[in-house]
Amino acid sequence: MSCYGTVVSVVVAFIVTLTAVNGELSIVSRADWRARPPGEMTPMELPLGRAVIAHTAGRSCSDDESCAEQVRNIQAYQITRMKYSDISYHYLIGGNARVYEGRSPSQQGAIAAGNNADSLAIAFIGNFNDEAPTDSALAAAQSLLEHAVSQGQLAPDYKLLGHRQVSATKSPGDALYPLLEKWPHWGTN
Repeated sequence: MSCYGTVVSVVVAFIVTLTAVNGELSIVSRADWRARPPGEMTPMELPLGRAVIAHTAGRSCSDDESCAEQVRNIQAYQITRMKYSDISYHYLIGGNARVYEGRSPSQQGAIAAGNNADSLAIAFIGNFNDEAPTDSALAAAQSLLEHAVSQGQLAPDYKLLGHRQVSATKSPGDALYPLLEKWPHWGTN
């Protein structure tokens, strides 16, 4: 990479970090990540009473191209292999601090069998058992939660939960879970 390329990469990384830290949210639409059309799903009435944070437990991503590819791969796997109607999450957060639209918040998610009602499902892309997501990805998640309240997707008094609180899983990962316990709206079952 040339010196110019290195400088551009550093500036872009700084802008992405600054954007997430300053609360400006970058949401990638389903059209932009080239989502498949969804099948039939169970509707939910908004606003929702809780947000459930998960991790995808697979490969992480750090740039726009690899994150969009990961989201497409997750959707393809969940539709083809798991026979879901769409990607199971409402939003996914990449290591690039961008938020990827999943299924509509007015449609029930599919991350905790029998326990998805009244929940906004948000997943960090990657496995966070050993390392936490980047600060910019964490800031993007917090901005997303504020955005969801302002858009009427989450109730102002919503409860924040980790995936393991509603399903038998290690998700959202041992490194991420204790960070979430310190966030506003944290709740126990």
